[in-house]
Amino acid sequence: MRILSGNLDVHPRGPKIDGKKKAIIIGATGATGKKLLRQLLDSDHWDGVTTVTRRSVLGGEGHNKLYEVTIDSFKDLSSTKDDWNGHDVFFNCIGTTRGKAGSAKAFVDIEYGISLKAAELASSAGIQNASVISAGGANAERWAPEWIHPLLYTKTIGQKEQTLTKHFSFKNVTIFRPGMLIRHYNNESALQRFFSSTNLGLPVSLLASAMIRDAESISLDSDKMEPVIYTGNSCIKSSINI
Repeated sequence: MRILSGNLDVHPRGPKIDGKKKAIIIGATGATGKKLLRQLLDSDHWDGVTTVTRRSVLGGEGHNKLYEVTIDSFKDLSSTKDDWNGHDVFFNCIGTTRGKAGSAKAFVDIEYGISLKAAELASSAGIQNASVISAGGANAERWAPEWIHPLLYTKTIGQKEQTLTKHFSFKNVTIFRPGMLIRHYNNESALQRFFSSTNLGLPVSLLASAMIRDAESISLDSDKMEPVIYTGNSCIKSSINI
């Protein structure tokens, strides 16, 4: 794996490549997923975006490049099998907390379980390029009892990464390991401006931009490459405009 950190001077995947792509997203109703979806729809480099969600995206307003797949539960994604066909990039923006999930088991089922099912469908549909939001310290091999959540978290996130790097064969895999994320950015907030300027906090809109910049640099007929991991907010932020 190619693990990157610190400020980048050259993009690891090279310049953007002309052409249009189609993307499919899970987690499009989350903080980063919402930004990713909007930026993809606003970009001339993407001519179609599919979302798999439990509720409508964009407040139900619709978009001519958007195809929504709405399901009752992520426990069974088999009904969406045909909806994965015809895409170039799979973006995994699924994310939760133990508090929101309700238990350690539910947390693992969401972060790892849903990610595994989605990766299987993406791979079966012939999608060659996949991108996932992870976190610093991710380690699938870590000893992690359920009652020590910081350890369970990093182990589970590591397993989430492996849904793309180990369990299925994608030509290009990109992993983003940000630090603290700013989910509700307010330009008038001095504290948030401080976090953003020092890279202690990364606005989710910039994380989304970095994911798109990376995907737009991958040729659809490229050979299989080693996974690229962007580690830390400064690394992710610096990758956007190079």
